[in-house]
Amino acid sequence: MAVNRTLWLAVAVYTAFLSAPAFGDAEPAAEQDAPKQEPATEKVVDDENDETAKLLKQLTIVMTEMVDERTVVMRHVSAKDKKKTIHLRLGNTGEVPRGSLNDADYAEKVNAAKAALAKLVDKQMVWYKAAPDASQPASSGDGSPDIVIADMWNKGGRHINTALKKEGHLSEAEEYHSELAKDILTAAAETEKANSYKKLEEALKENEKEKRANDKATKAKAKEGEAAREAAEAAAEGFGLGGWLGILLMVLLVIGVATNFGQASNKKTNLNRKKGTLEQFWMKLKGA
Repeated sequence: MAVNRTLWLAVAVYTAFLSAPAFGDAEPAAEQDAPKQEPATEKVVDDENDETAKLLKQLTIVMTEMVDERTVVMRHVSAKDKKKTIHLRLGNTGEVPRGSLNDADYAEKVNAAKAALAKLVDKQMVWYKAAPDASQPASSGDGSPDIVIADMWNKGGRHINTALKKEGHLSEAEEYHSELAKDILTAAAETEKANSYKKLEEALKENEKEKRANDKATKAKAKEGEAAREAAEAAAEGFGLGGWLGILLMVLLVIGVATNFGQASNKKTNLNRKKGTLEQFWMKLKGA
């Protein structure tokens, strides 16, 4: 029995020796082939280089309901938030401009402003960015909702503050400076596209205007040349009869002067006088 026990013990030791990894061997395959965990920095770097990501980090998105023509209330998503009501008021905006409207017309204009704001924010998700602390009103201590002055954008990126002022629903006010007081995201792209089309249209109109001016100048120059040519031709044609008559009259006048217009001369003729060239020519004509 002791011999058998010793034999089995030797077999077990030998088997364990063969199956054990040698000193310095590689790690088990499971550990060796396990994928390495890359540092989670790539997405962070991408976000830092993405202008849209940088922009959205400055904004907060909330669900809102309209309160009045320039104020909305944030809808809370948890029971804890319901303990505090916050109103967002459009920054850098004044009340609905009244001008010379009577009470009835002004009330109608206020309702139109409310409808315009409701179309953009009522029961919708909006982006907002609070104005600087120096422009914020003090917290209410009477239990009424706190007011936060802010810039707001609808989900498409349209700047609500600017839109309502541009459409005449709200008046202009200067409470603070905001570099983001403009359309963003999709609305900004559409605005830029519209501006590009407008500039192209203006360039085409200017080019057409310049082309018409050049055509007009060319036609005027051609007309002037045609008039000059016609005048020259008229002058040449006019010389045909009138010109020749004039020359003939001049010749006759010269002949008349030379012949004393057919009258006898009272001067005594000196037979020894040398005759001039014209006189000699005239004598030949008479057959002398």
